[in-house]
Amino acid sequence: MDSTVVSTSSLPPDEFDRNVPRICGVCGDKATGFHFNAMTCEGCKGFFRRSMKRKASFTCPFNGSCTITKDNRRHCQACRLKRCVDIGMMKEFILTDEEVQRKKDLIQRRKDEEAQREAEREARRPRLTDEQSQVIATLVEAHHKTYDESYSDFRRFRPPVREGPVTRSASRAASLHSLSDASSDSFSHSPESVDNKLNFNNLLMMYHEQGSSPESSEEEASSFSMLPHLADLVSYSIQKVIGFAKMIPGFRCLTAEDQIALLKSSAIEVIMLRSNQSFNLEDMSWSCGGPDFKYRISDVTKGHWLHVHRR
Repeated sequence: MDSTVVSTSSLPPDEFDRNVPRICGVCGDKATGFHFNAMTCEGCKGFFRRSMKRKASFTCPFNGSCTITKDNRRHCQACRLKRCVDIGMMKEFILTDEEVQRKKDLIQRRKDEEAQREAEREARRPRLTDEQSQVIATLVEAHHKTYDESYSDFRRFRPPVREGPVTRSASRAASLHSLSDASSDSFSHSPESVDNKLNFNNLLMMYHEQGSSPESSEEEASSFSMLPHLADLVSYSIQKVIGFAKMIPGFRCLTAEDQIALLKSSAIEVIMLRSNQSFNLEDMSWSCGGPDFKYRISDVTKGHWLHVHRR
């Protein structure tokens, strides 16, 4: 047998129950495992090794039958060594100094190899370049500057009305009027022409246009009573998304047509992603600045469901 793999703490099969407290068979102290073929503490393990290596001979100063405990185990070395042998500790299990060193070297080599493998795994992990990290930092900063969880500057809006005689066509007209104002405000300081502003109005209309239809019944009209207020909320949100887009590196370098095309394809998705930050799972509602501006899912979906299923 290779001496480098001889274990001084091997566990005999079927003799160790992890649920049973480990007690040193020599002195009753807390054991750390099987050492030299017996369950012992570190103190008795070291005592047995030193005694065997020195070939020590001890004499009991009493009658040779001392009871060894944790507190008195140093009082009688003869009875302590006898107790070690009695519980099955064997000197054949003691490694020589050379074997101990080889075992330590083997353990250290395995640790070094594992550390090397971990370093290689770490080196293979994808990492962001400095440029990518800077872009992410810029986007995060742009988001924080254009998204206010308290909605403190959400002021120009019609009050929420969850029940009321608002027809679908009236809600639609009010929504488009609000969105048109929002788009004009958003580009009021931009060099784009009036035509480009009108094109952006078309973008807003695309999100809210549902086609002409007859006047709704009273029951259906009440379902659309929140639309004017929600239209104002969407207008506000679109203004914020436009501000966010203008802070994206390279966005202002694009033509006005390309800027509008990008906003048309992603503005609503960005708004939806941002709305997740104000969504409360406990009561399934969005909170936009205070208790007066909490929106239930039904506020957003009920009118849309009626409209879709009526067509």
